[in-house]
Amino acid sequence: MRILHVIQELRTGGAERVVASLVRGATERGHEAAVASAPGAIADELGLQPFPLPLLERRPWRVPLGAWRVRRAIAGFRPDVVHAQNPGMALLAALATARGRRPRALVSVHGVPEADYRPAARLLRTAGLHVVACGSGVESGLAEAGLLGVETIPNAVPPAPAPYDRGELERELGLAGGQKLVVAVGRLVAVKNHALAIDALARVPGALLAIVGEGPLAGALAARAASLDLADRVVLTGLRRDARAIMGAADAVVVPSVEEGLPLVVLEALAARTPVVATSVRGIRELLTDGRDSLLVPAGDAAALAAALRRVLEDGALASRLAQAGAELAAPYTEARMVESYLDVYTRLLGR
Repeated sequence: MRILHVIQELRTGGAERVVASLVRGATERGHEAAVASAPGAIADELGLQPFPLPLLERRPWRVPLGAWRVRRAIAGFRPDVVHAQNPGMALLAALATARGRRPRALVSVHGVPEADYRPAARLLRTAGLHVVACGSGVESGLAEAGLLGVETIPNAVPPAPAPYDRGELERELGLAGGQKLVVAVGRLVAVKNHALAIDALARVPGALLAIVGEGPLAGALAARAASLDLADRVVLTGLRRDARAIMGAADAVVVPSVEEGLPLVVLEALAARTPVVATSVRGIRELLTDGRDSLLVPAGDAAALAAALRRVLEDGALASRLAQAGAELAAPYTEARMVESYLDVYTRLLGR
């Protein structure tokens, strides 16, 4: 089977990492995979040269060029299946494949802003492709917007790597030893709301915060930490390929997002047996249960986030209980199961 993935770009976000997993998994099972996208770090990681796509950036006049580029990719690669990622790419794929008929096509939805579920549902109906949600939160969001019959294949992650040696990590990042370490992982953009984690840290005496990721808000986050006199307790590590090992060495992982689909960082933290403190937003609240496998707080509430962090950092029994329950919760979310589920969808679309 030949599979062409269509994604806006190959940066280091969750949807992009899912595509990387699907490309590797399909290739390991004897299939052929290619990607049409704007460039990014994950293309280098996979060792492939993507078919080029323009960045849409919500500019409708770029859609015809994008659809033409997808047609060029189809002509060059001759896929059996085109797999678009998120609604914008669904539109390009629909235009390039006669709404998923030549060749067969589908779209995965990895989450959209709450206000965008209704327009996303309209666009997906127009595109006419088979729709797969990355988790039950996204499925329910689309259903609430009137799009029914959506299939769900949850995001998933590979097994957890060995945790970073804590002393070595502290030395490498210039952190003081003997203090509790909280880690946040994700792109430095508004939707991830790392600023909330910094604000919460100001109310958690003695704790350290490492923010792993890159993005346009790096300078603003560093300035916010300095303004709260936290420059010696907050470190922005930049992009790290060993982010999962860093999470494994932490005392807690904080996920302060405004919105999510089904965040890989949560699954990775659970698999690493690191307690998770997160905001109770769509995509997270459907997965986690407050007090059983995590601590959940209202979105945007720095005081509540700080209180939850203090609880998990100060109560070893609670931390151990959350870590054990979290690992059990994460166990079924395997990369192999996700890959096989998508291969099954491809086979059904092809009528094989």
